[in-house]
Amino acid sequence: MKRPRRGIKFRLGVAGFLFFLFFLAVGSRAFHLQIFQGDELRRLGERQHLKEWIVLPKRGTILDRSGQPLALSLEAQSVYARPRRLKDTEAAANQVAPIIGFAPEEIRKKLQTDKPFVWLKRQITPKEAEGIEAINIEGLGMSIEPKRYYPQGQLAGQVIGFVGRDSQALEGIELFHDRYIRGESGSPVIERDALGRRVLAKGVDEVRLPPGADIHLTLDSSIQHLAEKHLEEAVTKFRAKAGVAVVVEPYTGEILAISNYPFFDPNNAAKNASEEKRNRAITDSFEPGSTFKTIVAAAALEERVAGREDLFYCEFGKYAYGGRVIHDTHKYGWLPFYKIIQYSSNIGATKIAEKLKKERFFKYIEKFGFGRLTGIDMPGEVAGLVRPADRWSQIDLATHAFGQGIATTPIQLVMAYAAIANGGYLMRPFVVQRVVGPEGEVLVSNRPHAVRRVISEETARSLTSMLRGVVSEGGTGLTASVEGFDVAGKTGTAQKADLARGGYSRKRVASFIGFVPAEDPRMVLLVLIDEPEGSVYGGVVAAPAFRNIVRGALRYLGVVPAQPEFLPVMKSPDRILVQAGRRNGDATGNPEKTLEVPDFTGLSLREALVRASTMKLKIELRGKGYVIKQSPPPGGRWGSSDILTLNLQG
Repeated sequence: MKRPRRGIKFRLGVAGFLFFLFFLAVGSRAFHLQIFQGDELRRLGERQHLKEWIVLPKRGTILDRSGQPLALSLEAQSVYARPRRLKDTEAAANQVAPIIGFAPEEIRKKLQTDKPFVWLKRQITPKEAEGIEAINIEGLGMSIEPKRYYPQGQLAGQVIGFVGRDSQALEGIELFHDRYIRGESGSPVIERDALGRRVLAKGVDEVRLPPGADIHLTLDSSIQHLAEKHLEEAVTKFRAKAGVAVVVEPYTGEILAISNYPFFDPNNAAKNASEEKRNRAITDSFEPGSTFKTIVAAAALEERVAGREDLFYCEFGKYAYGGRVIHDTHKYGWLPFYKIIQYSSNIGATKIAEKLKKERFFKYIEKFGFGRLTGIDMPGEVAGLVRPADRWSQIDLATHAFGQGIATTPIQLVMAYAAIANGGYLMRPFVVQRVVGPEGEVLVSNRPHAVRRVISEETARSLTSMLRGVVSEGGTGLTASVEGFDVAGKTGTAQKADLARGGYSRKRVASFIGFVPAEDPRMVLLVLIDEPEGSVYGGVVAAPAFRNIVRGALRYLGVVPAQPEFLPVMKSPDRILVQAGRRNGDATGNPEKTLEVPDFTGLSLREALVRASTMKLKIELRGKGYVIKQSPPPGGRWGSSDILTLNLQG
């Protein structure tokens, strides 16, 4: 009886030992899984059963200065498939493909995958969504996504920019102010079953994210439309490569319009080449040509190295300087300073620069903002190219005077002329007025900012008077004249550098830049035409487009044109009729003599009165300060009974 009992004890002991080893192994494994691998396994479990459901917010609206929407966010359906749930992949592909505009082979290829989820088409049209709902195939579904829509199409497309299908900002204002426009994404956690379906969806569909902030621009859609219309006409007429038009309010730096041709429609961003999406007004630099003569003129006037009437010998069209020969389009002898600008003489500009010297010239190039970023609130701005004065050769002084060997962006040139138009202040340009949050709070507000004073008000007035001559009879910009308004501006015809061979090519950049009304500017406008064919001169190619844009913009803004030259005289504090005993013919009725109109431009009120009294002229004074305009203009003929009207300002 003892042997069986010992056998049972032995077997029980072995079994107990084995159970002990088993529990030890299980406990060790459990300890290892819980303590050493617990966090990792927990994450793996959550990946299988929990998902972070990304909810994209509605992007804010972009509006022009009058509240017209330029970019909106709408809700769009996107169709997807769960291939494992499809009973007949072939039949599904054949039914879905014609509805969403794909070939059946493309859909079939997407469905033949091991992935549990695949997009078939993002952001489909309402008609396509109706078609998908109608076929009602298990394994196909639709979800709502935000879709960016640009109601004005191509209008200011390069300025506004665009976004991708997942609302990621890619260009323009959309990109530069993305942190305000996009809003904050939401990511509630949901639980899924083995097939990936949401099982704890309570509360998820109730997630409501606040939309992004609205961006209010300084752009005016009407002026933008005018700029685009007439820029396209000019580029098409002269078979040019591209074009740019920029309109700025000179006293504030607000951008009223930026047009780039070829145009770009953000609604069809994928169909446009990358160069068509580029905002050339701030990303491209060019040699400004004769429009830069205004800068050397401003420097010479401010430094008092030359006066308006100072004479310069222009060598009858050829001038050997710095080992090169500088040419003029026409042969000129002696020219006064103001006619050098009016006729756009390269030789005259060179001789002015010689008196100025390179150090002072370079100082004003920098003061006007060339070679530096303007600080405009758009992405991609470049600084242009300006070499320090100590690296200039002798010929550089001459070529820089007429805009060669230096590169500027359109926005830099516009702001430099705006400084002349507003009386001498370089302003920081901006295109965003304010950023308004979803609750109506103002997050960002831009205000006019003067970077620095560049020239004195007196110099600005004198320079404006000279630039008015460019758009008068005999000037290179006569085709930029606008009926009823004084225009101050400058033409430019610049050779393009040949990057492959060095030197310059036969290609040109034609431009005209100016401001209007000259005595009280409402806008500064640059029109630039890249590589025109046939005629290449700024006065022929760009100036007419300037005139057409300005004419329409002034009418839209309600700016009243100057009064006709001959009106009954009205007495008021700012309108004083001065009658001096001028010869009016004799008592026998002999015809009155015709006289040449004298030049009163630049005279003070006192000087104008003294001169009128001395010459026994009948004049009408409008305003106070200095004479900035007269009618009839100097040099013309008039009868002795006519009244000389002088407009004063400052």
